Formats: sequence, structure tokens, C-alpha cells
Amino acid sequence: MSANFTLFGTQSKSIMSTFKPVGTHTAHICEATDAAYSTTAVIADGHSGDTAYPFGKIKVLCTVGEYDPASGYMLVGVPDGMGAYLLDSTTVRIIWQSESYGTFTAFESFPFIVNPNGASFTGSHVMYVDYDRAGLADFMNHDKAAVSIVKGAGNAVAAAYNLKGQLIGKRNDNATQNCCSAAAHFSNTNADGCGCWSTINAARLPSRADWIMQSLCSAHLEERLQWGSTGVHDTLFITNEEWTSYVNTPAAHAQATGLPAHVVDLATKNMYATGVFTLGGFEKIVEVNCGHTAYVCFAPSGYNGAFGTYADGIAAAKNALGRRPDGTNYVSPQDVHPARIYVGVKGRNALGQPATDFLSRNGLAYGHVYGFATNVVQTTGGRYTDDWHKNAAAPGNTVAGAYYPIDWRWNGTVTSFLHDGSWAFQHKTSDNTYFWNNGGAAPSTFEKPGCKTEHNSPDPYGGARVLQGSTCGYFGIYDFSSEIFAKLEAARAAGTWFPTKIAATYTVLQPETSVVNQIQLGGKGKYANGNDARYNIQSSGAIASFRAVDGLEWIAAAGSTNGYVIIQEDSGNKMGERTFISKVRTDGVPMTYYHIAMAGGDSNTRSIAKVGVPALTHRSATGYEFSGLIDLSGMLARDASGNWIATAGVGATKRTADKLVPINNKTIAFGLQAHSLSSGIINAMAGDRGGQVYAYKPQLPLVDA
Repeated sequence: MSANFTLFGTQSKSIMSTFKPVGTHTAHICEATDAAYSTTAVIADGHSGDTAYPFGKIKVLCTVGEYDPASGYMLVGVPDGMGAYLLDSTTVRIIWQSESYGTFTAFESFPFIVNPNGASFTGSHVMYVDYDRAGLADFMNHDKAAVSIVKGAGNAVAAAYNLKGQLIGKRNDNATQNCCSAAAHFSNTNADGCGCWSTINAARLPSRADWIMQSLCSAHLEERLQWGSTGVHDTLFITNEEWTSYVNTPAAHAQATGLPAHVVDLATKNMYATGVFTLGGFEKIVEVNCGHTAYVCFAPSGYNGAFGTYADGIAAAKNALGRRPDGTNYVSPQDVHPARIYVGVKGRNALGQPATDFLSRNGLAYGHVYGFATNVVQTTGGRYTDDWHKNAAAPGNTVAGAYYPIDWRWNGTVTSFLHDGSWAFQHKTSDNTYFWNNGGAAPSTFEKPGCKTEHNSPDPYGGARVLQGSTCGYFGIYDFSSEIFAKLEAARAAGTWFPTKIAATYTVLQPETSVVNQIQLGGKGKYANGNDARYNIQSSGAIASFRAVDGLEWIAAAGSTNGYVIIQEDSGNKMGERTFISKVRTDGVPMTYYHIAMAGGDSNTRSIAKVGVPALTHRSATGYEFSGLIDLSGMLARDASGNWIATAGVGATKRTADKLVPINNKTIAFGLQAHSLSSGIINAMAGDRGGQVYAYKPQLPLVDA
């Protein structure tokens, strides 16, 4: 159910005239070039700018503020993590979530209601839009709106379970009972489900909801056995609360539990909190093929403890319980961690006992987190990740190392964050090396915080490889294929379940260096100030490297063994945020980045003119963000006889079909967050802030197609 209704009584006719069914809007929020340098852009509210995109066609699939006429459900912003699967033989279901912050900001989204007890959440929503499969396959061949192929939309979550496996209940605000709730959302309470709101949370009390589902950032959809005979048991959508803000008091330090991942069983719409990845909050968690039928592997990415000013005192509280094993003091764990993988055993509960519940059968109850480590003296000249990528690395350079287990494992018991595994990346590995953590600027060390690890993406060809990005603007591939199966089988046979070390090699694709000469604009990408999208424009000036790479998705294509990557920045670019596509190269040859589109920016011509879609929604000029992406092409591909290649319920057929489609024949969905759009119909219906989900058909030059 949803409880989206206006707070402000009857709305004006002008606002209600913009309230349209899902898929009605065709005007683009994004643009090919700034309107000041376009002969086709219309600088008017509710209209597109320049849509002559240089390297492919873009169309609107849906727009925040649209609604489903059958259910009344309204799409909530801002769009972020997404996925898609075949609901049945004729329907493509696109799942996406809003990165919403509840009462941490002024834009409290309408609540969604879960469970028979009527518990409710503000903040982030997980929703779906269903499209006719044949209509979506033909969508990029004409200029019609998507509304005619939309079959429905709604909330993807009907029931929500907490870390103890309880159906989450209503919040108790009785201070004489310490506000103890029988079945709490532990992200907002202590480990006992207690603690009145302001004693833990640095946010306003929700006005219409019990709890905040805080900042579901990126996400990934994993289909059942998507790698053939290996992978998760059920088709699921894995999302995660990214950050929060706890109050900076001794009581909060001792009590706050942290932030889990949440896993939606798409068949039942049940959402389960899981603590197996630690409770440090995450940007994105993706399944990676580790090639063994008894196991699943995931790669988590994100902050590792971004809890606001609470972090100022959390290290002292941790050290009061005991220092690190080497006798030195802990530091705040935020952005102090390496690249990570998780190894989970299918069919075991948190205690390692045989079990068949949802989390257990999908390997999300009993598992171990591993971090990448290397002997930095021998491999990187003593540099940790941020320092090395900025000051030493070149495309194609490699770092040999291994994934080591941290000395913590989730056992099903909810505790305060002081006892969480997020701290364990400050310990040494079994080989007496430190984890290859972010490390900060030169001279880097294992314990200095650095740039955030944002999105990652699994090898779409099914290898034990994961692509990892950073807000510093670099990215590369971690490959642990050489011995993963043998190590897992040996541990399974021995009954120890988890290897003591898994060899891995990192290959940098793009260091934190200038990309100006690697970017192709195709005659577009002009900024309002006369500069262009080869540069990222900040208040301090033009930046030649990538800045704040957020979205990052690796896609397969015919004729390529390493596929393509789409990059989405979240940098506050004053002239318009950027997104690019590139063919992946691991041979050391610099990659070429093709300009897809740009959007927003506080100095952008359309932003200053208060242009929004829907009309009347623009509040003030600010930065936008492209975020979230899914390759739809495998679900839309046909064989020579005209039959669909992918089969509903058989995820491996979709992965196979993805690899058969050339890059220039693909249909790719991606999202745009339009943070300026918080007025009009979006404000009236408490839809947070605006954005769109697009369909994109690349058109790359032959050299990279």
C-alpha cells in the first residue's frame, strides 16, 4: 500500500494539469549541450533542451510525479539504483528506488505502509514500473511517449523484516518506556529497539511515518541462478541504507546500531534486513559469480560508517572498549576500508545450521566478509589506493594481492555499532599486512580516510571479477578467478566453509589523471560559460580528471570480451553533471569516453531559467546526478526466427542474450536525479525531488562498436 496524498488541500488547476499517468512526459530534463549554444533547445518550463545527443538516442521511460491511474501510486524521487527482469513472457518489470532522506531534509516523502500492523516508512521507496515487452523492444524505433506501453506501477515492498527477523511494527513514542518498540527498525533505535527519537537520530521526528528508510542509494537486481547453475536461489533486489546522522553524544555512541543491507524477495515483496555485510551502510552491493553451487559471492561498496557528527566521538567510545590488536587506537571507520567481497554459504542460517528461510537459502545469513590486501612495499611503493591512483598508476597497471577474511562474522545478534565488523579493516591480515585501504592523500597510510568507494559492478560475462569505482575519479577491475573455486571447494570439503585467503589481482583502467584528451563530445557538451564537458567545473575552476564518479555499470556486448562501462558523475558540476560510455580496455591503452548527456548545474542556462519536467516543479538551480543503470537488451532480443531469446524466470538466459547484442543495438535504462525539482506536483504529493528514467540506444563510432 501507499499513503500518497496531498498535505495541503485542493491544488491549483495549473499544478493538477501537470499530474500525468506514468510515461506521459516526453520532454527531457537532461540535454546534449547547454541551451545557450543550441539552435534547437527551448528554454521554457516543461520543455526539452537540446536532444540531439551525439552518441545515441535517449527517450523518457517515466518521470517523477507521474502516477498509475489504476492504483493511484505516484513515482517518488530521486531515482537511483535499479534493475529489471521478466515478470512474465510479455512484461518487463523495471525496479528502481528513490534516494530520499526523510526528515533529514525538508522533503519528507509520503509514507509507504508495510505489514499487517500498518507500520510505515518515509524516506526512500522501492517501486516498479511494468512495460509491455514487445512495445519496449520497439520503443527506440519511434518518437512516441512511453505511456502506451506502461502496464502498471506500484510499491515493490509489502512486508519488511528487521535484523532479528521480525515483521517491523509501529514506533513507540512513550518516553516512560524509553520508547521501546517490540519490533523496531534498528537503523533508528538501539540494539534492544529502544531509545527515543532525538536521543539517537539527528533528524526531525517523521510527521506521518514510524521510521525512516534512509538513503537507499544504489542497488542491484540478481535473478535466480543468473550465472547458469550458480548464484542466488531467488530473484531478488538488494539495496542498502547508505548514510545517516546520529547525535554526537555518549549515549548515541554506545547505542546506535548502524545501517544494514535490505533484500527484497521480488516474488513475495518481502524485504529482509541482513547484517552479513557489516552495518556500516553501503552504496551498492552486487552479486559476482564465484562459480560454486554451494556458495554465493557479493561485492559490497560504500562508506563504512557515515553517521554524521556522531563519528566525531565514536572512535573514543570504541577505544574505551579496547584498542586495536596491535595496541594502537582505532580511528573513525568511515572511508577506511579496502575493496571487499562477501562469501556466503547457501542453505545455512547465521549460526551455520541448515535452514531454508529466504536469507539462508540465498547465502545471506551465514557468510564472511573479505578485504583486499597487498604488500604495499613490494607492489605500490608504499602507497594506498587513493595515493597510488593519483600519483603512480597508469592504465593497465596491476597490483597483486589477495582477499583476506576480517576477524568478524555476523551471528544474527543485533549489537551496537561499536561491535561491528566495520572496524576490522584497521586490523592486520593473517600475512601481517594491512588492508589496501583508501589511505588518503600522500603520504598515505592504512588508517587515513580517503575518497568514497561508490558504485561497483560484476563481470557481465560471468567471471569472478568486479569493477570498482571511487569518488576520486579512478576505477579498475579486481580479478579473483584464479583460485576461487578450488579454495571454496577445499573449505567446503573440510567443513570450515571459508577460505583463509583468496588470491586476486587488481588492474587499473582509469587512474585519477586527466581525461581531457580521452573524451569525445561529438560536437555537443558545450557549457554556458563557454567551456565544455571535457572538464568538470567547480567553484575552484576546471578539473581535468573525472570527479566524484558515482554511477558505474559494466555491460556485455557482442564482439567484445570485456564489454563497456557507463560512468555517471555526482560532483556538483556547476555547468551540468556528465555521463559517458566507454569500451573497456585492460591492455593499458587509454580508454575513450563518449559524451552521452549532461544535466542541471547552478550555472546552467535552463536551470537558471527554472526549467523543469513536469512544469512548475523547479525550485532553485542546483546540481543534478545521473545514477542507476540496467541493460535491458537481453530481455528484448529475438533470435533469427523472431522468438524471444530470454525466458522469464531463467536469469541465465538474459545474461546470455545480453552478450549477443551489439552495443549499438542495445536498449539501456538509466536514471537522472533532478534535485531542483521539488515544487509543483512533486511538492503537492510529497514526492521528494524530481528526476527521470530514460531509455538509451548507443550509437558509437565503428572503432569502438
